[in-house]
Parts: sequence; structure tokens; C-alpha cells
Amino acid sequence: MDTSLDSIFIERSESIVAELGFKNLKSFVKNQALLILMSKMEKFKAEDKRFKCKYGLDFNKFQERIEQRKDEEIFSEEDDYLDWRFAKEF
Repeated sequence: MDTSLDSIFIERSESIVAELGFKNLKSFVKNQALLILMSKMEKFKAEDKRFKCKYGLDFNKFQERIEQRKDEEIFSEEDDYLDWRFAKEF
């Protein structure tokens, strides 16, 4: 996998990046990556909060409730459990 940027792209983007106030393309890319990660973290925090409000439980209690069910499946809660678990594990 080639992870290098081609020289034409770098040449054309350096002036734009400088106009945006970044010292070079590398600092711009690092900043954008950080913003994307922070955005995702906020999304998952909001999802955690939404599920806590929806069920009136924290994730661990909800997980126990799901795991204690024997012969009953509530598909909407199972789906929420998977989404909530993903948000918590991120």
C-alpha cells in the first residue's frame, strides 16, 4: 500500500494550506485527523447518553438485562444493545 502523497498534490495544496494558517501539509492533515476523531468521540458520547435516558440504566445494567433473558428476544433492544456496546467500546 502506497502511503505517500504525489508531488503534484503536495505542490498544489501547500499554498492553500498556508492560506488556511497551517505551516505545512502535515500539520493540516494532523489537525483534520484530530477533528475527525474528536467528532466521532462526541457522537459516541451522545449515543451513550441517549441510551441511558431511553432505558434509565447505564450500559452495564442494560447488558445484564439483555444477557439474563432466556426465551425472550426483543429485537429493538438487541439492536440498541449492539449499537450501545459499539459506542462504549470505541
